[in-house]
Amino acid sequence: MLLNLFIKDFGIIEKTDIDLGPGLNILSGETGSGKSVIIDAIQVVSGGRSSTEYIRAGCERSIIQLTADISGLKHIEGLISERGINSDGAGIIVMSRELNRSRSICRINSQITTLNVYREFGQALIDIQGQHDQMILFAPKHLQLLDAYGGEEIAGAAAGVKWLYREWAGKRKIISDLQEKYREWARRQDMLVFQVNEIDSADPVPGEDGELESEKRKLVNIEKLSALVNDCYQCMYGGGPAESMLDLAGKSVKNLDRAAELDPGLYRARELASQSLYQADEACRELSAYMDSLEFYPARLEHIEGRLELLDRLKKKYGETIEEILSYRDEINKELSEILDGDQRLGSLKTELDDIERRLVESASALTEKRKKCARQLEKDIKKELIDLEMAGAEFVIDFTGLDCVGETGSEKAEFYLSANTGEPVRPLSRIASGGEASRILLAVKGILAEMEETPSLVFDEVDTGIGGITINSVALKLKKLSARRQVICVTHSPSVASAADRHMAIRKIESGGRTVAGVVPLEDNERVDELASIPFTASMAAVDHARQMLARAGKDPLPLMNVFESHRDH
Repeated sequence: MLLNLFIKDFGIIEKTDIDLGPGLNILSGETGSGKSVIIDAIQVVSGGRSSTEYIRAGCERSIIQLTADISGLKHIEGLISERGINSDGAGIIVMSRELNRSRSICRINSQITTLNVYREFGQALIDIQGQHDQMILFAPKHLQLLDAYGGEEIAGAAAGVKWLYREWAGKRKIISDLQEKYREWARRQDMLVFQVNEIDSADPVPGEDGELESEKRKLVNIEKLSALVNDCYQCMYGGGPAESMLDLAGKSVKNLDRAAELDPGLYRARELASQSLYQADEACRELSAYMDSLEFYPARLEHIEGRLELLDRLKKKYGETIEEILSYRDEINKELSEILDGDQRLGSLKTELDDIERRLVESASALTEKRKKCARQLEKDIKKELIDLEMAGAEFVIDFTGLDCVGETGSEKAEFYLSANTGEPVRPLSRIASGGEASRILLAVKGILAEMEETPSLVFDEVDTGIGGITINSVALKLKKLSARRQVICVTHSPSVASAADRHMAIRKIESGGRTVAGVVPLEDNERVDELASIPFTASMAAVDHARQMLARAGKDPLPLMNVFESHRDH
């Protein structure tokens, strides 16, 4: 429930503070007093469109602040938790919107937030029906209104259809994407097969290139290797005019043997020399074996060079190393497998899609039956409401038109049809309803849905437009009845509607300092009498008298008094 609306430097309002209460809150005032500015401020503070034109001339910014009691409103408490908004724990929420020349700043409980999040809270708190908002009855929202009336039963069925439709649409997109992918793959298939065969026929082995390079280097340098190794062998073991290294090392070991017998301190030197002798002898044997193995094979060198050339070609195409070439081969082989398995995969997916589509059609059909059953009851309820609103001869019908295919909301659209007069055929509401008829149908729908909708506050901007005579009394009673279930804030030019108020406020416009200023003041007792007597004509003593009687007896039986007052107006 809204508790307070604070407006500063907005339009022709310099500063005003509006306290609101439960039940029916009425704002009245003469034409041009600024009633529409109040509605504009409520729309802006609840997240509606803003404009720098709203900022009062000569001011840099405008501020609108709304305070509401959200105790027990689980959907709003849930939003606070989901969106990470600060909570005071006392069940109070404060929404404020600052308009300046460059931007709009939204705050919830002093915490700056995005407009989208801010608008979520505004729509959860306030349902605004402006002078032109009867158009919701003409727009493609009839199905939404019907579903809201159907409550949990239709909500559950509609949610099931929505879920199945999204699953169906998602599966269909996967199939479409795969079909396009397979078409692209099919164009690449020959190339991929060639690449796999080229790599497989080469059969590269990790590390092979390094081994081949080493062997090639040996074969290319075999003469040099032979000369170097032979020279080393001759120095260590070969004969010739000079003694070899092994001969000298042998003599050294023998001399150390004799010396160590004389001085045991030389045993370690003798052991080291002996080990060196053995190792040199072993090296000579390996050199001899290596020289025996050295043989130049031109065919082998040619093979190695050809193999390395093949590996280099593969590297230029598929990767810098053999490991990368083999990894690429695995990737394209997997791609080829998917191409070859494509028909089977698509067939399986299409089977799944057909199953989802079957369930979707069945669920949509069940939803249609529930909606039609619900529509018949809503027709009866609206007719009953219209009788209360002086439209006893009206016929109200909800017509269903099947769609070409099942959509997210089902397989049909709904449209309201109306015949305002007995004997006249029903026609689409958008084509025949006058402003007054639309206002009454809007009230009828809101009255029926009041207990089902979660929004705690309902704002009407001159819902009585185009309505007069005894009908306006029925509108007043309907607003009063509606306000027993939801807080109602109504801007009106009708004394009958204003007399039903639980809280009555007047919009006053004055000149101050050469400028026009509007504000809102609460009315009590004689002030209410004067206000009722002057709406919409100049007050007279007789009008004041009737207004006083009306207010005196309003709590007991308001309808007779309203009739008396309207009778006075007619005269």
